[in-house]
Amino acid sequence: MPWAAVILNALYQFLIACLLALLEVQIEGPHGWAQTLPTWRWEARWWLKLTNGKPLTGYHACLLSLLLALFHWPLLHAFSWPAEARTMSVFFQISFEWDFLWFLLNPAFGWRNFKPGKIWWFRRWLGPFPADYYAALAASLVLAWASGDPAGRCAELLVQVPLILACALR
Repeated sequence: MPWAAVILNALYQFLIACLLALLEVQIEGPHGWAQTLPTWRWEARWWLKLTNGKPLTGYHACLLSLLLALFHWPLLHAFSWPAEARTMSVFFQISFEWDFLWFLLNPAFGWRNFKPGKIWWFRRWLGPFPADYYAALAASLVLAWASGDPAGRCAELLVQVPLILACALR
């Protein structure tokens, strides 16, 4: 993939993550994981183990379903397994970026409160980040490999690192 395309894709993906984070800051305010929203919650024991202790909420089920439908729209008439792998690689990457940006851009949290014990819905942490972020990154990288263009996808990820760090250090 030419570098101009890598940079454009990376900037666009980062824009999507920022917009999703800002939208959720407006919707949830200081109460993450739809804590105070008028939505249903499903907390089956097996689900909580699978999701690191996060209940499934109607809000998240609807938002994630909408995003997956939008991400897959380009594949509607031109489906291929490599394109599906790339789509899901981008989805997993944007998911953990948008979540991290929610904390950084949320006046109630910020970098100073991004730590174990301050965020009830992240029960397992590895170093400075929730275990979920590493799982999403790993899924994104595996799917990048399956997409047939692992170098392009990894380059897109690397271009976004300084953008995320700039948000963290603002």
